[in-house]
Amino acid sequence: MTTDDEPVKMIDPSDALRDGDNITHPDPRNTFFGLVDSAGQVRPQELSDHLEAIQPYVLESTVPESVRLHFETAKNLYAYAWFVYRFHAVAEQQALSSLEFALRSRLESRSDSPIARRSKKSAGLSGWLKEAQTLGLIANSRLRIGDQLARERARTRFEFDQIQKMSKLGVTTITVDPATVQPTEEDLRYDWISAFIDDLPKIRNEYAHGSTMLHPTVLRTFDIACDLINQLFSSSDAGVQLQLDDPEEQLGGV
Repeated sequence: MTTDDEPVKMIDPSDALRDGDNITHPDPRNTFFGLVDSAGQVRPQELSDHLEAIQPYVLESTVPESVRLHFETAKNLYAYAWFVYRFHAVAEQQALSSLEFALRSRLESRSDSPIARRSKKSAGLSGWLKEAQTLGLIANSRLRIGDQLARERARTRFEFDQIQKMSKLGVTTITVDPATVQPTEEDLRYDWISAFIDDLPKIRNEYAHGSTMLHPTVLRTFDIACDLINQLFSSSDAGVQLQLDDPEEQLGGV
């Protein structure tokens, strides 16, 4: 609510409804980002780059068509975020909805799923994820992006250590070689599934209840959702033979 003395703040054209003249123009916020080519030159991001970023996220043929269609909608929303930047948030929300839809589809068909026998609608994303983990349908040991996540965790820790080192030395620059950063055993064995159970519902709920948030990790959410959905439907007997996260346990503790 505004008073007579307060001017009404106009919505920026990039966030307003497009008209026929600019509906196919890129959102200017997308063109702020630059890419480094093979010659080391920085160039503006183009539509082809934006589309290329979403193409690797493919659900396997073992995933039901209804789930794949749901996920393709999320990918199309990401594609159209080139024209409307705030579609990134809608795409991320749809990707998380696709994950929950996949979890319900997989667990409701199982007679050994306590959560499916109780209250299907009130379980929530966190509850479905926990149930899938308990039944062995998803596991850290089968994460295709596990090594990538471990490397990123190691790099984040390395960068933080370098900032602390610069602060102690009283310098503003430091020469480092990121290629030397290697994940530790702790990084490689990190419990990502538990982290997903804690974090993904928070992101989904933030969007679902209305938010101005523009989460910077939309493609990371696609990484996780795609990986977990493919795990859920990786084979017809998934969950019958539980996949243990601890390699030593899989070898009988040898």
